[in-house]
Amino acid sequence: MYGNFKYQQLRNVGIAQDKALQMAAFIKVSSFEEGAVIWAKGSKIDSWRFIISGLVAASLESPHGTLMPISIYGEGSWFGEQSIISRKTSYANFVCLSSTEVMSISSDIVLELMENEPTYALYLTRLMAWRVQNTSEMLMIMKFGNPCLRVVMGLSQFAEGLFYHSDRPPTIGYGQGVEIPVKQKLLADLCGVSRTIFSEFVLRLAAAGWLSISYGKLEILQLQNWHQFAKKQRERKLSELEPSIEELLLELQGDQL
Repeated sequence: MYGNFKYQQLRNVGIAQDKALQMAAFIKVSSFEEGAVIWAKGSKIDSWRFIISGLVAASLESPHGTLMPISIYGEGSWFGEQSIISRKTSYANFVCLSSTEVMSISSDIVLELMENEPTYALYLTRLMAWRVQNTSEMLMIMKFGNPCLRVVMGLSQFAEGLFYHSDRPPTIGYGQGVEIPVKQKLLADLCGVSRTIFSEFVLRLAAAGWLSISYGKLEILQLQNWHQFAKKQRERKLSELEPSIEELLLELQGDQL
């Protein structure tokens, strides 16, 4: 039982050993096909979910019926906590971008754990605070930043989210690379730019050795540099919101200069 996958994920979010052992036997596992809607905007979120495999986007639907993603959750990420804690309906459509398998903890149990498991409550509070900060950064860039900054910072944030399972800011060094297994059209939507503009900057990043491009996915290379780049943007007192791609490529080089 101590090696049980469900049990380990519960322990990872701060649930006490005895409680985790008790809960593990009752956690449900569900599968969804690509394109399936786990929760529709305005519906009640009845559980907190963990992605065992697959990819889920929180998204809105445009008047033309196209998908407008807000954030992406990859393997190892929990999602749905915001509406459970606020006791509000879902603010977005949660759509599977690929075949996805999730395990679920009911919202009633989440609220009970918030009251009785202090370490879990602290974990969830930090999780929500980080995600609010991350979303705020993206909204600021999309509102004030030029297309070049939207793409580069957007890719940096997606890499952080997938590498750290969208649950905390980076506090340790990255590995060598991380895949973003999403088509460029969807990534362009997430960055708030057209597919053509997105491709233009992605090709420049790839030519400089910061990305690897293949069908249906991108790989972010030299992640430590991306991490330092994003950290520098966050720490600036005055944000530069109209940089050129040449200036951003120089900033990515950082200490390599």
